[in-house]
Amino acid sequence: MPIIRSILKLGHSKAVTIPKSWITSAEDQTGRKIVALAMEVNGTITLQPIFEKETKLHEIETTAPEQL
Repeated sequence: MPIIRSILKLGHSKAVTIPKSWITSAEDQTGRKIVALAMEVNGTITLQPIFEKETKLHEIETTAPEQL
């Protein structure tokens, strides 16, 4: 059964909110932070999370302090 969300007016635009629990659930499952959502529109609207890139330990160790 689909989950129905209302369309809200936001300034001169429209917006649809998603529950915070959806974001935290995806972040908990992957261990990475969601930084954006990709949207595909082709008869339906599909949202896909874009996760923060994983930082490799050796990159942190080799970065000079003034670059952090």
